[in-house]
Amino acid sequence: MIQKICLLEDEKDLSQMLCIYLEKAGYVVHTCSTIAEAEIFLNKDIAVWVVDVMLPDGNGLELIKRIKTKNKNAFVIIISAKGDCFDRVAGFEMGCDDYIAKPFLPAELVFRVDKRKKQMNGQEEKTEFFTINDYEVNIAKRMIMADGKRIDITSREFDILLFFIRHKGQAISREQLLNQVWGTDYYGNDRIVDNYIKNIRRKLPKLTIETIYGYGYRYNI
Repeated sequence: MIQKICLLEDEKDLSQMLCIYLEKAGYVVHTCSTIAEAEIFLNKDIAVWVVDVMLPDGNGLELIKRIKTKNKNAFVIIISAKGDCFDRVAGFEMGCDDYIAKPFLPAELVFRVDKRKKQMNGQEEKTEFFTINDYEVNIAKRMIMADGKRIDITSREFDILLFFIRHKGQAISREQLLNQVWGTDYYGNDRIVDNYIKNIRRKLPKLTIETIYGYGYRYNI
């Protein structure tokens, strides 16, 4: 299936160049220069959002939460010329999945999007399904069920949980989680992990995620 991308970038030359590269890679690209224009696509089948931070009608970070509310599995990449920790931390807290600092080569963006597409294709091919602590985990559909009802869990929370499950009983540092789930290019405060663990504990209270003070966490059966 050809994936659709919404590219929100107000620099016309950059937007055109990125669009050309993405279309050559086989993607359908919708370009926008303002948040107002991008909001039209919130109800569309958009697989990947590429969102600039500084826009004529506001901050692109404001849009991320709305994107995730409409489609929590949408992949959001932030692009920003500011390059400071605030953008990265705020973006990841709101649910973005990747970050690219300007200036960057268009090929890098294509690589990030291709990587996500391969991940999704791999997930679609998996049939792994198992139960832990009365929770039914479906890796192919990236879903967690309890008592026949789907639990509202974000893509990032699912990735964290899956990492814990595959390393049950092991001490996992915050840095290790950041590298494995967020990626090695994340340069924010590692305390963002604590917020995600707090949400996972609230949504999945039957799981036992032990805090290792000063280090990280351990998932115990």
